[in-house]
Amino acid sequence: MATPVLWHIEISHYNEKARWALDHKRVAHERRAPLPGLLHPLVALVKTRRPTLPVLDLDGQSIGDSTRIIEALERRWPDPPLYPADPDERRRALELEDFFDEQVAPHTRRLLFYEYSQDPQAGDQALRSLAAPRAMRAAGSRVLRMSARRYGGRADT
Repeated sequence: MATPVLWHIEISHYNEKARWALDHKRVAHERRAPLPGLLHPLVALVKTRRPTLPVLDLDGQSIGDSTRIIEALERRWPDPPLYPADPDERRRALELEDFFDEQVAPHTRRLLFYEYSQDPQAGDQALRSLAAPRAMRAAGSRVLRMSARRYGGRADT
């Protein structure tokens, strides 16, 4: 079997979810992060016909969407499990995952981008409060500043 390859972007809760799943299951894999901008949607489109990352190349398939990636990992490597064995607990865990993916995460992302577009220092403060590793905060700060400039927000730091 070829080594799985995770195509991802560094600052993204969906991508982090896929990375955590691979790490939890101790799956040896490669990580590839396309340059920000148009390249990452192009990589995703070519692989899955969807313009989003993460994408996992596994057993000759390109799997997009962090939830679908976890489903594939659970089938391929059932141990250690990511979800409870009890059917009711598993159903609840999947409901919570869907709730956070679909209801909470998009608003969290919008809030962070909004803060950055209005006040880059407040955006930096928000990133620091996430308890993320220093390198992740620095990378996120650069990406968010570039995005703020691109979309007309203030980026004067």
